[in-house]
This record gives sequence, C-alpha cells and structure tokens, in this order.
Amino acid sequence: MKNRKNIIIVSLVVVLVVLGFFVYQKFIKEHLYFKENLTVEINSKFEPLSYISEVEQGSIKDVTCQSKNLNIKKLGEYEITYTYKNRDYEATIQVVDTTKPEFKGLDDLTVSLNTTPDLKAGVEVSDNSLEQIQYKIDDKKLDTSKEGTYEVTYSAKDSSGNKTTAKRKVEVIKKIGSDQQSNEKVVYLTFDDGPSENTQKIMDILARYNAKATFFVTGRNQNYNYLIKDAYNAGHTIALHTYSHDYQTVYSSVDAYFDDLNKVGQMVKNEIGFVPHYIRFPGGSSNTISRKYCQGIMSTLTKEVIEKGYQYYDWNGDSTDASGNHVAVDKLIRNGTLCHDNNVMILCHDTQVKDTTVQALPAIIEHYQSLGYTFKGIDDTTYTPHQGVNN
Repeated sequence: MKNRKNIIIVSLVVVLVVLGFFVYQKFIKEHLYFKENLTVEINSKFEPLSYISEVEQGSIKDVTCQSKNLNIKKLGEYEITYTYKNRDYEATIQVVDTTKPEFKGLDDLTVSLNTTPDLKAGVEVSDNSLEQIQYKIDDKKLDTSKEGTYEVTYSAKDSSGNKTTAKRKVEVIKKIGSDQQSNEKVVYLTFDDGPSENTQKIMDILARYNAKATFFVTGRNQNYNYLIKDAYNAGHTIALHTYSHDYQTVYSSVDAYFDDLNKVGQMVKNEIGFVPHYIRFPGGSSNTISRKYCQGIMSTLTKEVIEKGYQYYDWNGDSTDASGNHVAVDKLIRNGTLCHDNNVMILCHDTQVKDTTVQALPAIIEHYQSLGYTFKGIDDTTYTPHQGVNN
C-alpha cells in the first residue's frame, strides 16, 4: 500500500514537472525584454526594434510594434505596444532633446584694417528641435584698428537648455594691392575661366619663357581642377573668378554673389590649402549686364569685397580674346601688346575654344620681354587697375 502511494506521489511530481516545463516554455520563456533607456531624440527616426534587448524562443523579426500614439515632433512620454507570440507588451518611450545647436558658416574670416565686418553674414545655427535659434557673438577681443589674428566666440542655446559655443578666427590685414603703378616694368598675364584642356599648354609656354601668370579660376570644368594645384606649385598665382559664371545667378543679389564666391573659394582651398583673396568680377567691375538682375550691385560689391579682405582686379591690357572663339592670332597679338604702362595687366582667357590665345601667347611674351618687362603673378603689392563702375 505504501509503495503504491509513493508511486502516485512520484507520478504526480513528474506530471507537475512536465506541466511546469510546458508552461515555462509556452508562457514564460517566450518573452520580450526591453533595454533600460527607452528614449528617442526629437525629430529623429524612430526605430522600434532597436529598443528590444532580448527575444526568447523566437526572432526579433517576429515582433511587431504599434506606435501611432508616438509624436516624434513633440517632447513627452508616449505609450506604445509591442506584440510577440500573440502577447502584448507596453513600453513608455520618452521623446527628448539632448542635442546641442550647430553652427554653420564659421569659416576663417579676413577683413581689412579699419573696417566693420559683418560677423553674421553667412552664419546659420540649426537645432534638431527645428525651432528658430538665436545666437550671441562675443567680439570683445576683435580690434580692426590693428593687424593681427583674433578670435570671436559664437554661442547659442535651445529651449531645452542645450548650449553650444564655437570659435571663429578673424584676420585683420592691410588693404591688398596698390592704387599706384610701381616704377618696375612688369606684365601680369591673367587667364580667366579655367582650368581647361589648354591650361597645361599655357603653363608649358610660360615655363619656356620663365614667366609667371595669374589664373582666375571657375567651378565650371572641375575635371581639370588638378591643374590648379599644378599651376600653384609651378609658382603661378591662383585667384578667384566665379563658381558658376552664370550672370543671372551671380548678380541676382549681394548675398548670391558672395555665395558663389565662397563656393569657388572652397573649391580652390581643396586644391591648394587656402582661399585666395585676389578676385575678378565676371565681366569686370565695369560690367553693365548686372543691371538686368540687380540695380546698383556693382557699387556695393566693389566696396564690400575690399572690406572683407579681398581685392579685385580689372585690366589695362586686353588680348580681346573674349570677343569670340578662335579669334585670329595676329589680332590677339596686336591687341595684347598695345599697353605700355609700367604695370600691364592683360586680360586673356583659358577655355577649350581659346586655342588661338595659346598660339598668340609666345609673341606677346617676346614683345614685352624685348622691352625689358618681366612677367609676374599677382601678389599683395601688385597694382590694381580698377575700371569705372557702371552699376
């Protein structure tokens, strides 16, 4: 009798163990576990499965999530529902803002002595909250009456209390260039619109005559941008012309002009490590086409570029190769040798269709060398021919 009782007890234990194991496997082990930090940044992408730390007896692919109550654009706590193996799990997701505002447009700034730089121009501050962020500028250390390099501090704070500060280097320099010609007989050959497939041909001719030149480059033919660095390494001056060379774009507003100038400046910086401060306006400072897009823009730009530490260069000699494509070589030579000032700045162009400019170049160089001129690239002391502003 006693043995029978023992058998029953053992059988019951076995049944309970088996039943317990089945319940554990079916209802307990098939479980979903969440990570500790259930937060998401405001206005970011919500990835519901990234909050799951463990899925027992299955795959995370078997988990679904109902998050229609979650407003990712508003701070707060939101209840969402996960479903796994026909069982629902509630989770509280908190939308938070822990990201600092971010400044853009704080590139190093160069300004001329005794000017008042616009420290806000081109500067933007953004935040993941998408709110409008105000910022402050601490320029107490900036003294534009003295040459030197100064540091300006920008600071901003969003409504969640996230703060950010950024430093900007401002270099104060003497005005570049000279209003007066020097007594030295110098020719400054200048080539607009490159680089192009003719750039290397031009450099080969210059090397043959031990002559230096200045290339006012654009962003229109970037397959040849490697020649910018080659020209710089060969001792030529790299200067800025325009990124787009689209008059409607460049001259639609003052901001549009500087946006274009900044683009070509950064493009050149990628090649030679810095942004040149020598520029030439598309069409020259005396152009009238800009009237079509913005009245008076050249009167403003000719002042502002100098205040920002640039210098612009027109010309007092002209090869006239801008008058058309494949202009006759003898015409280019004749026109390119007309100026006999002490400091001659000759306008030429460097594009695929200016093949006759390349052909005329040796004769122009030989002409001036026979008269005792040397050929140099533009530098900070170079005479700056400025034409009359017509807009």
